[in-house]
Amino acid sequence: MKVLKKLSVFMIALLATVTITSCSSDDNNEVAAGAAKVIAGDYTSSLTCSVMGTDSEFENVTVSIVEKDDATVDVKIGSFGNPPMQVPAFTVENVKVTGEDGNYTIANTNFEGTTENGKKYSGVLTGSYAGNKLSIKFNLQYGAMPMPMINTFVSVKNAE
Repeated sequence: MKVLKKLSVFMIALLATVTITSCSSDDNNEVAAGAAKVIAGDYTSSLTCSVMGTDSEFENVTVSIVEKDDATVDVKIGSFGNPPMQVPAFTVENVKVTGEDGNYTIANTNFEGTTENGKKYSGVLTGSYAGNKLSIKFNLQYGAMPMPMINTFVSVKNAE
């Protein structure tokens, strides 16, 4: 009988603990959006391109950030420059994004590929997103150019 009484007291205490725990207030039921989702979208602005210390500015360049998963994006860089030296659009794939609370880092990402016109390109892309503003910088080795193109792009997200 003593064992049954102790077991009953134990079960009541256990039940009260579970009830108190399950009734606690949890104001944080929302799952935070992944960094990729926050920065995904289209951005249009001027792109500054520096070659051997000489800057050129190209207007109305669009950069699209495409979410692949919570922490990975593809960065699609629109065509820029003037013929015959125009750089066609290209994509930097599988770029990692980290951060929270409106401050995100776009990881240094090496890239390479071949454009639709058959020219090879390679480089490094890095950036950030803070204050609703995307900032990216990418060094681009394009075609047979012996020197890199150092490119900077800063823009707020286009209205949807």
